[in-house]
Amino acid sequence: MVNRQRIEVASNRPYPVFLGVPLEGLGDYLKTRSLTVDNILVISTPNVADRYLDRLLAGLKDFKADFISVPDGEEQKSLDRIDLLTSEAVSLGIDRSSLVIAFGGGVIGDLAGFFASIYMRGIRLIQVPTTLLAQVDSSIGGKVAVNHSAGKNLLGAFYPPLAVWTDFTTLETLPWSEFQNGLAETIKHALIADYELFSYLEKYTEEIKQGNSAVWREMVTRSLAVKVKKVAEDELEQGARALLNLGHSFGHALETELEYKGITHGQGVSVGLAAAACLAQGRGMLTLAELNRITGLLQGFGLMTRIKAGTAERLLQHMQTDKKNKAGQKILILPKGIGQAMIVKDCTDQEIIAAWQGVLQ
Repeated sequence: MVNRQRIEVASNRPYPVFLGVPLEGLGDYLKTRSLTVDNILVISTPNVADRYLDRLLAGLKDFKADFISVPDGEEQKSLDRIDLLTSEAVSLGIDRSSLVIAFGGGVIGDLAGFFASIYMRGIRLIQVPTTLLAQVDSSIGGKVAVNHSAGKNLLGAFYPPLAVWTDFTTLETLPWSEFQNGLAETIKHALIADYELFSYLEKYTEEIKQGNSAVWREMVTRSLAVKVKKVAEDELEQGARALLNLGHSFGHALETELEYKGITHGQGVSVGLAAAACLAQGRGMLTLAELNRITGLLQGFGLMTRIKAGTAERLLQHMQTDKKNKAGQKILILPKGIGQAMIVKDCTDQEIIAAWQGVLQ
């Protein structure tokens, strides 16, 4: 497999995704774009900055670059944090000709991206994802958001970046718990659109867990290709792109119930995939053997398929605020076999409660 690859994301504002490129090379790429950039604002977390900020800034040595550190954690995706970012950006002289670099995982990508989308009515953005979750999913597609007490990602926008710059070496220091977040999204991609990827994950489970870099790169590229294809088909999530939300209606309800504490996004999605698969199996959309393959693959990577979190009825209430719902009607994404999924609009509350009961301890 070629170490460096460029994939174009088709949208109203097309942009490239670069794979296998060094962090130090971003500055040279910006020069090739002939951009007028008075100031670059890098937004990241202490952990990412400690490991990789020097490398990124080395490549940006010909630009004026400032750095803002944001604490780790999903709770940072808030309007309070946006307010703090705004004050810091103003003090640094960030203006409409500036560029924001979202340097980190999914939380930073969402937070810094949403900040860029609203600061002075929108300034330029580049995503530099450092986690598997961000590389295969959240950095692609232009969705940025912060959370609200009523639900996850309720405040957001579609705001495509100028580019996505992915250096695979950042995965080498990624804690296994963070890697699992991305694996949940990768399994989701396989379930909705790529049976061969699902089989690949089954075949190479141990190699992935052992950190085989060649297998990782193949997995990332194939997983990301599913996301790129769905985004190109439906940029504003009016139809086919909604399939990417498989497991998320359930997972977001869990995160809301637990107030984004004690559960990672990937673990929430994993339980959500198990719940959606239970519901689909009850409807005859999955065989029992396929259900067992799905839960078996999740468990093979140490991802949760059962959890202790409130009651099925309470979790059902949290699903009322899901962004896919229309006119009070719950709209779910369910797997149809392995490698396909569909939008389902007629699930009853009783079916959803039964699915929750199948994953609650």
